[in-house]
Amino acid sequence: MPAKYKYKGIHGSKYVNGELEAINRDEAAFLIKEQGIIITDLTLTAGQERVDELIDKNKKKKSRSTLDKKKVPFNQLIIFTKQLETMVRCGLPIIKTLDMLIDQTKDPVLREITMAIMKKVEGGSQLSDAFTDYPLVFNNIYVNLLRAGEASGRIDLFLKKLVISMQKTEKIRSSIRSALIYPSVLFVVAVAVIALMMVYVVPVFQDMFKGAPGGLPPITQMVVDISEFIRDPMRGGLCAVLLIISAVTFSYAMKKNFKLRRFFHYKFLKVNLFGELIRKSSLAKIAMIQGHLSSAGVPVMEALDIAQTSISNIAIQDALDNVKKGVYSGEPMSELFKAQPDIFDATFSGMVAVGERTGNMEEMFESIASYYEDQMDDTIQHLTALLEPVMIVFMGVTIGFILVAMYTPMFQMGQAL
Repeated sequence: MPAKYKYKGIHGSKYVNGELEAINRDEAAFLIKEQGIIITDLTLTAGQERVDELIDKNKKKKSRSTLDKKKVPFNQLIIFTKQLETMVRCGLPIIKTLDMLIDQTKDPVLREITMAIMKKVEGGSQLSDAFTDYPLVFNNIYVNLLRAGEASGRIDLFLKKLVISMQKTEKIRSSIRSALIYPSVLFVVAVAVIALMMVYVVPVFQDMFKGAPGGLPPITQMVVDISEFIRDPMRGGLCAVLLIISAVTFSYAMKKNFKLRRFFHYKFLKVNLFGELIRKSSLAKIAMIQGHLSSAGVPVMEALDIAQTSISNIAIQDALDNVKKGVYSGEPMSELFKAQPDIFDATFSGMVAVGERTGNMEEMFESIASYYEDQMDDTIQHLTALLEPVMIVFMGVTIGFILVAMYTPMFQMGQAL
């Protein structure tokens, strides 16, 4: 049975709302946008969505081709777009360009997609329309900038903007990954070393001090008790199984329960450094998207809608939704951003206000994106500077505590002798 969804949106100059049935949220959004409606709210009201099926864009069949369901590594997509931009800038015909890209593309999925795109272009389709058929690879930003390039006759210029946008997105991703990878490795190593000591080293000392006069010191006995608990299948084993089940259950609930996911997104945004990192990277991304789409002539409401879909944090999505509603009512964007200081700080709203006064929103959004990229880099440096010593101290203190606990009986024996 299909799931039922309730939606609100803007069609032309009017607010609209209604209900529809769809197999999942993606199909519901597609069906609504097919009617020319800009979605402001989409809520599941009944039934259960099927996340394993995608939308059939052409509506001629229920299942989509295998190509439509496959993704391409982002770095491969950047290389593909760079090559496309270079060839177009050099004046090569688009069919010849696509033919050359087929030979140069290493990723098999992207190569097949390029072949399919070339066939569609040869059949008379516009380039942007051919790219639209693969939304998992070429998102709304990609297609809109291509469309703007075709309309203006400067497709090479907009492809260059697209390459810059993708490189900045990749920079944000890699910066966040690099900030977390070293502390994560330290934590995993620390846990592994502690587990090995508890399972293999502590029992050796336990046998060595068995029957010691006066018993073991309290600190040593505590470590021995923990080791016995971990090694006991009915206690430590059961505890480990329960922890794994709890983690899997929580992960599944976060994926399926929108209210729970929304609650944690709001709370996580308030966590020091981590929340700031998400907020600043999102603001940089929003400004970058708005700047590029503004230069492409995309209407403000549609640009905000595209920016909203590119952000994963629900709290920031809700804030952008409020901005869209205000823009529709005729309020200045800067005032709408200013009204939500938890997400859009004074610098963001102030710079947007300057752009509105000067009439140069494209340049101002580019400046905002650069500013928050620098801010994000500073936050990553602070986060790394904090996490690395914390993990090292945690590993040193924990392992040191175990070693001291194990050698304490030896010190006592030496004093007795």
